[in-house]
Amino acid sequence: MPFPICTELPGASTWLAMPATRCVVPIVLALTLAACHRQAPLAPELAAIKCPADRTEHASTKFGKAELTFVCISERLASTPHMLRCDLDSRPMVCEDAGTFVFSRSAEGKVYSGSLPKFVQERESIAPDAPHGSQLIVNFRNAPPRTSTFEEVETDWRFLLPEARDLLPPGFTFVKGALCDREATVLNTGSCNLEARSASLYWHISVYIPVEKGTPISAGEYREELAFWLKVLDKVVVDPGK
Repeated sequence: MPFPICTELPGASTWLAMPATRCVVPIVLALTLAACHRQAPLAPELAAIKCPADRTEHASTKFGKAELTFVCISERLASTPHMLRCDLDSRPMVCEDAGTFVFSRSAEGKVYSGSLPKFVQERESIAPDAPHGSQLIVNFRNAPPRTSTFEEVETDWRFLLPEARDLLPPGFTFVKGALCDREATVLNTGSCNLEARSASLYWHISVYIPVEKGTPISAGEYREELAFWLKVLDKVVVDPGK
């Protein structure tokens, strides 16, 4: 006979007063809820991402019809993945089909969620002849941006990398780009930007290469970084989801 599921749980004092034989119901209920929160194993590319000590969980949830996987999140968010759609600091809380992914790769090839940890940043060099990593920043929403983000026009300081469209994962449709900095800017980074669609979301994808201001960055360098990061993006997006 299946155990009954209670619609209202008694208080702690009531549990203490219960006979031991009745405690089986809350125990089974707790195990059932824990099973509901258990997530599917991550793809190897995502499992290799380094997380902060207090954010080691992962979860998937729907944005529009897409199913997106978030790594390096708190246990609380992993147990309530629908909250990944929400700005937890806004009042009233705003939930929408929009969000951001940020990943960073160190010069030695390790991938981190968010920015590189401080102890890693201290080891990195932006010297032109030094090995360098890169960063991926992806913004997604359920509609194109209301204003134009960039024009597909080559200038003295930016060039087009049209072959970036061939690097997009299956299920993505190229919209425009990639538009890339010819040299690192005053921020000591060069960026390459492209936009794409999936079945239900619009994507703005940016790759940043940290290097000393004024250092030329080749199409081949941007192509290599885009190829790496778009393979990671492929593992976090299923659109439409199952």
